[in-house]
Amino acid sequence: MSLIEALVALVVLALGVMGLAGVQTRLLVESRTANHRATAIGLIDDLTNRMLLNRDAAIANSYSLAWGATPAVQNCTTNVCTGAQLAQSDLNLWRTALNVLPSGNARVFQSPNDARQIGIAIAWSANESSAADGDSVKYNAPFAVTAAANGIDCPANAICHLVYVQP
Repeated sequence: MSLIEALVALVVLALGVMGLAGVQTRLLVESRTANHRATAIGLIDDLTNRMLLNRDAAIANSYSLAWGATPAVQNCTTNVCTGAQLAQSDLNLWRTALNVLPSGNARVFQSPNDARQIGIAIAWSANESSAADGDSVKYNAPFAVTAAANGIDCPANAICHLVYVQP
């Protein structure tokens, strides 16, 4: 009888340890997602400051960037550049900085609702596995960026952070 009690206690202990391991794993995923979101916010702030310093080019939509696009390399450090060339240089340097995010990607576009606003969307690969039961879809749902609501779609299997700025 005492052997059965010991086995039951061992099973209960094992279930508790597995539960704690699951919580620890979920905590790790959440902290990575929060870290990636903080990095994305910093990158958006960086591009916003670059736009403020080159306001005329930003208003002229020279900072447009499509998903996956790589802007032309411009050397505005040693050469004299126009506003549009400086915008391409800024985008090139900024697009390179996106590599700190896993599968980092970005889109910069003019707002569909207000011509004075510029949308900056950053996408990175989701930490979630593509579970058959749809858990990853549920996880991304609060952060969904869709064309219907925002004028752009977030790439598949990615988490996006979208901000509209006015240079």
